[in-house]
Amino acid sequence: MTPVEKMAARVLSRHGVQPPYNLNELVEKYADIEEHHFPFDADGVTVGIGGDEKPQILINMLQPPTRKKFTLAHELGHIVIPWHTGTIVSHLNPMGSNFEYREMESEANQFAAELLIPRLWLLDLQKTFISVEHFLTKIINDTGASRDAVLIKFCNTIEIPIIFVEIDFNGQIANTYKTKSAPSGANLPKSNNVNDVSFTTSSSEETFNIGDREYRAWVFNDAIVNEETDPRPWREVLTQILDETNSHALLPRINAILPAQYHSNKQKSESEICSLIIRSYDVRGVFDAVVAHPLFAQYVIKRVKELIAKKKT
Repeated sequence: MTPVEKMAARVLSRHGVQPPYNLNELVEKYADIEEHHFPFDADGVTVGIGGDEKPQILINMLQPPTRKKFTLAHELGHIVIPWHTGTIVSHLNPMGSNFEYREMESEANQFAAELLIPRLWLLDLQKTFISVEHFLTKIINDTGASRDAVLIKFCNTIEIPIIFVEIDFNGQIANTYKTKSAPSGANLPKSNNVNDVSFTTSSSEETFNIGDREYRAWVFNDAIVNEETDPRPWREVLTQILDETNSHALLPRINAILPAQYHSNKQKSESEICSLIIRSYDVRGVFDAVVAHPLFAQYVIKRVKELIAKKKT
């Protein structure tokens, strides 16, 4: 978490609240709130930050409810972040402004996202995960945050490996989202037709709507048996896989991906490393036959164990 995100988390902890909670009641502990029709382009204005009197937050009343809520959380960020002082006119997307102003607005946006969609609350909610649709819908309903804000926070926080795409009216992929532990290579064909997308290592697939947008999501199984059941060395196992899938041309790439992924994740547990490595081969269908082979997990496990043993010597 960034320093300003930690400040937002401390505000929630200090007042003992988590979603769903009344944002106005929380903000009113720090400032007076008024809504106005602004004669200029701005989302909100905060007056008197760092002064002797209680600050005043002015919100542009013409904003939609979700943006108004984010603006209110954003303005509270300006009040709580100690190096933000004076009167600040806020634009949630401050294009073309000077660096210092853009930096302050970025910090207030980080604060607002954490205040509305707390990281620890999300991780706790993750324990009850049923489906991507159910999870995203609950976050949106409980926080009152915008769909886009929820999607960004979801992808940056959730530890479940998930890839999902937004689908336009022609069945084409409009946007792609993925959590940090999802396969590193997005298996998205150049045609961008969602029906051409497949993942060898996904454990479930679902299509759903949130508001007026359609999505398709793939969840990847994070569990892997990390026991060797084949007595042969990994080279013999890999040779059999390549023979039976007619994939000998892929040998250099297969051998290059695994150690690179291992060294990037060697601080993780053996099981996590193996799982991440297997998902890293799910790239544009190139390795589908190899990954689907029943011995592929054995190849990965054996080679990871060998790399771990070398590290210890």
